Amino acid sequence: MKNITILSLFILISGLASSCEVLNQKPESSFMPDNFYKNSADAIAAMSSTYDPLNSPNMYGQVMWIIQDQSTDDAEWGNGRNTANQAKNDLDKYTFTPTTSTFQSLWTTVYQGINRSNAVIGRVPAISMDTDLKNRLIAEAKFMRGFYYFTLVRLFGGVPLVLKETTSLNDLAVARETDENVYKQIIQDFTEAENVLPVSYSGADKGRATKGAAKAFLAKVYLTRQEWAKSSAKAKEVIDLGVYDLWTNYADAFVIGNKNGKEAVFEVQALGGGFGEGSFMAGYMRPTFDKVNGVGGFGDDPATENLYNAYKPTDKRRDITLRLYSATGNPAAPASVIYPCYVAKYLDPSSTSQGDGSNNYPIIRYSDVLLMYAEALNEQAANNSEAYKSINRIRSRAGLANLTENLSQAQFRDSVLVERRLELAFEGHRRYDLMRTKRLLSAMKAQNPSILVEDRHYLLPIPQGERDVNPKLEQNPGY
Repeated sequence: MKNITILSLFILISGLASSCEVLNQKPESSFMPDNFYKNSADAIAAMSSTYDPLNSPNMYGQVMWIIQDQSTDDAEWGNGRNTANQAKNDLDKYTFTPTTSTFQSLWTTVYQGINRSNAVIGRVPAISMDTDLKNRLIAEAKFMRGFYYFTLVRLFGGVPLVLKETTSLNDLAVARETDENVYKQIIQDFTEAENVLPVSYSGADKGRATKGAAKAFLAKVYLTRQEWAKSSAKAKEVIDLGVYDLWTNYADAFVIGNKNGKEAVFEVQALGGGFGEGSFMAGYMRPTFDKVNGVGGFGDDPATENLYNAYKPTDKRRDITLRLYSATGNPAAPASVIYPCYVAKYLDPSSTSQGDGSNNYPIIRYSDVLLMYAEALNEQAANNSEAYKSINRIRSRAGLANLTENLSQAQFRDSVLVERRLELAFEGHRRYDLMRTKRLLSAMKAQNPSILVEDRHYLLPIPQGERDVNPKLEQNPGY
């Protein structure tokens, strides 16, 4: 998907405040809404820019890992490691406040993606170009808008629902919409996208939003809302497309040569090689003492003993997902680190810097779809044979025996959540899963009872910086 990643320099296609107005002349080469959106190339570039925030350090370049991993029982900072980064430490120990910088950076970047999506939806229809391509690009923009709002509503609850491009600094104070209405818009966007998007792409377009990705996100939206029949139906539609499958070996899902392959439903694209669009995953997650091409990592997202021990020793996923170092091993972990366990599933042996890997970040893999399908079927009735079949496909690849038959609905529910934790560790699902199943407090207490987690923490606080400039934004309870 080179034509998406390489266009990151095209940052402000739309919504530009006219900073050029301080001059008497405008450079003819400047990208402004009035001299852009003229042809299909402009439309493609505009659409490509909506993907770019995904790889930003304020989203899946870093911030989303902190929120999704370090604020759960899967990862914990400290324990002999440097904890100088206050924002990360606050997420990890639940001492965050509305002024924690992480929330502001995420909020700003997500709304940037929304505004770019709105620009495509609003401006591309007027371009004289191939109708099929035009419709596809608009559907992609609706997919991305749905994705960005789905990110916000799950983390913050109801948020301002802005559906038109912001083109000036006037009338920017928008009140929060109810979470119900935000979800209605998300469902509408994904539904309209799935009706138009292609099943697959070829060449440089691989990695763009597809029909299967839209259906998979709808399955996840309905799962989050506990609309079980709708969730299972959408997951089944993804399965029935026949374009996705599991790799034979779990490790193959993370091989760089397999990205955008048969198990990938939607991924954050990364392009190493000095383009400024590389992945930060290996650089941030690999520990400082483990150097590749002479470069150590930062040791973010250190895995907990609780997670490591959740895997059976025979589980093939454990040693692909995690690496447990020791003070006497090679490389040797510092003796000060109490439990030197780190994420191992994101590797790029060719990377020569922390932020230039070619690893894609998997937002939805096919295994996630199978597990959603199993969970949604079980919630409708216990002992569903298709539910067992789906979860057992995941377990079989991991080298585990089939799930015990005739489990109660509650037992199967617990089994699915465990399987999701082990299969999808450090792929941005754990916090969402704990929130939607209302198990955040109990899971954190089991992992580290000294971390005080309260009911208010099911939602993150609205960034204080946003409330300072928008008096219509009400704060979430408890903050």
